[in-house]
Amino acid sequence: MASSHILCHNNVFNLSPNPFRNRGLSSLNSNGFCFFGSKSRISRPSSLKIVVSERRQVEIVYDADERINKLADVVDKEAPLSRLTLFSPCKINVFLRITSKREDGYHDLASLFHVISLGDVLKFSLSPSTKKDSLSTNASGVPLDDRNLIIKALNLYRKKTGTNKYFWIHLDKKVPTGAGLGGGSSNAATALWAANQFNDCLVTEKELQEWSSEIGSDVPFFFSQGAAYCTGRGEVVQDILPPVPLNIPMVLIKPPEACSTAEVYKRFRLDKTSNSDPLQLLHKISSDGISQDVCINDLELPAFEVLPSLKRLKQRIIAASRGQYDAVFMSGSGSTIVGVGSPDPPQFIYDDEDYKDVFLSEANFLTREANEWYKEPASASACSPSDDFSRNFSSSVE
Repeated sequence: MASSHILCHNNVFNLSPNPFRNRGLSSLNSNGFCFFGSKSRISRPSSLKIVVSERRQVEIVYDADERINKLADVVDKEAPLSRLTLFSPCKINVFLRITSKREDGYHDLASLFHVISLGDVLKFSLSPSTKKDSLSTNASGVPLDDRNLIIKALNLYRKKTGTNKYFWIHLDKKVPTGAGLGGGSSNAATALWAANQFNDCLVTEKELQEWSSEIGSDVPFFFSQGAAYCTGRGEVVQDILPPVPLNIPMVLIKPPEACSTAEVYKRFRLDKTSNSDPLQLLHKISSDGISQDVCINDLELPAFEVLPSLKRLKQRIIAASRGQYDAVFMSGSGSTIVGVGSPDPPQFIYDDEDYKDVFLSEANFLTREANEWYKEPASASACSPSDDFSRNFSSSVE
């Protein structure tokens, strides 16, 4: 590259090419302050060479990179966060044991929860309102007032911290409701995390996790790293390393009918559950992988009573798979059937008129890095109901 030269009597100034050219810097004022449309990094330093005499040369190096990058850091640090887009993934229960009934009417459970790559997208913007949040969505039937767990989460954050920021939120809904996938719980956890970001991480994730149990039993899980052994009502979360490879494919198949969690528990009988030790199930999955014998869900039997067609769907998937799946099981309280080991549904799902309205999506296991939220996988858009693989998604209130 050519450099600029300025000859001044016996002094020669060698200037490197303009470091601001094509760098995305919107302006540079006379004081050297830079205004950024987005944070820019300059990779090559500028050098100012001064020849004092023909015999003696002094070189003064001015590192413009360092100065501009420090300015960018200051701008990014001091500029208030005004918008944030976050992925809100759902989960499956690889196994779900119900171990006892509590005095408060709830049931104790022991379950391997794992985040998967199917999820919603939440877009947050600061609102000028000092009284309420405004929620919009692409899905019909989703409440937009304080019945929605997103609004509940934001209200809870303000109550706990005394902050007064309100938001515009848009929910791009891809996770079906009433599916046993924890989509609403994930939305609530994502909203809590977002509110904390807008308030300069005022509290720790541990505090957010503890507060989140006031919203719902599944919400605390999403503050894990993505895989956890959960007990109590589900709110006692023990982070674990992913017990299986994250790239194992799976298919989610959900009929249009939802399973009411209340109805499922109403029909639940403790004497009809498995006697498998949940810690042994966890150990076996960690050592041998996922198989049909370890993917136990004690809520399947009552869920199949509530929705007999769900039992037939699971049976048909197993019969048609011919070893295609390592395991076929229901997630949570239903009504999603999960086939682990292949991203493809059995052919009858496409051929049989009875299943023309099912929701289909492929997925993988997912985790997150410490101090970061979950990232939307590059292939996650393939799970959109508008695509060929995910069909006829109609939303109902979760």
